[in-house]
Amino acid sequence: MSEAPATTPREWFSAVPARRLELVRRCTFGYAVVWLVVRFAYVADVASLPARRFEPVGVLDWMAEPPSRPLVIGVWLVTLVACGVVTLDRGVRLAAPVGAFGMLVLATVTSSYGQVFHTEHLLVLHLLVLAVGVLVEPPARPGGETSGWPLNLMMAIVVVTYVLAGVAKLRWSGVEWVTGDVLQNWIAIDNLRKLLFDDLYSPIGGWLSSIGWVWLPVAVLTLVVELGAPLALVPGRVRTLWLVVAWSFHVGVFTLMAISFPYQLCGIAYLAFVRPEVWERRLRSRATRVLRPGVAARVTFRSYDANS
Repeated sequence: MSEAPATTPREWFSAVPARRLELVRRCTFGYAVVWLVVRFAYVADVASLPARRFEPVGVLDWMAEPPSRPLVIGVWLVTLVACGVVTLDRGVRLAAPVGAFGMLVLATVTSSYGQVFHTEHLLVLHLLVLAVGVLVEPPARPGGETSGWPLNLMMAIVVVTYVLAGVAKLRWSGVEWVTGDVLQNWIAIDNLRKLLFDDLYSPIGGWLSSIGWVWLPVAVLTLVVELGAPLALVPGRVRTLWLVVAWSFHVGVFTLMAISFPYQLCGIAYLAFVRPEVWERRLRSRATRVLRPGVAARVTFRSYDANS
């Protein structure tokens, strides 16, 4: 499922199949296209908020006034086209940087009006890595190889984000997190707040928040997933196990708190850890085996019809 991680500078830049990097790039930018379409109304609404709500962060920290709504929508449109072009694997060397920077700007704009949506940070970082990759690496011939550093860097970013989440929990609540009490109260309050404000909440999480013994193992498992993220850099079954547990962790978060991490849940966030070109070959092989009898049957039918 996966190969050995890069442990030395030379291995960090070791060659990988060019098709692997292409598939990761196309899927990641394709996800960005979906994000842009689904979140358009939200982005447009945020850009219409009063200027007093604008508290710039990140790359927009220098701005004294918020960008106008037409400008934000214009950036959205350019970003959508650029990401779509990359998804189709056309004009990648120009479109990838434009799409990645546009996503950075849009995600920063939405974060500058209130809550910083960390669910989008990993996507933006991955897009930026892939954009830099197409600028510094020459295009590989079909079936050839290319440097694997973009994929290695994407994996490292995933690992760091999980570790930081685990460290933040311990800094916020200390070792009390391990007892499960903090998590139990957190989920109970979160679901109650959503219920009072007529927002999407989790009845399962609300029900389980009254059962005390459940939360100690859940809290421990949370830290194991997050602080144990470096295990994803270990090849073979260890990496596979961590990927499965991490994905299941996000399913659990959605089940207990109605909080979705779609980039992780759809699996694209973890695509750099695996070999999608192998999956592609297997899918094509299976599709060929499934379709071949039908094609043969149609040919036989036409031959019989012509001779009758």
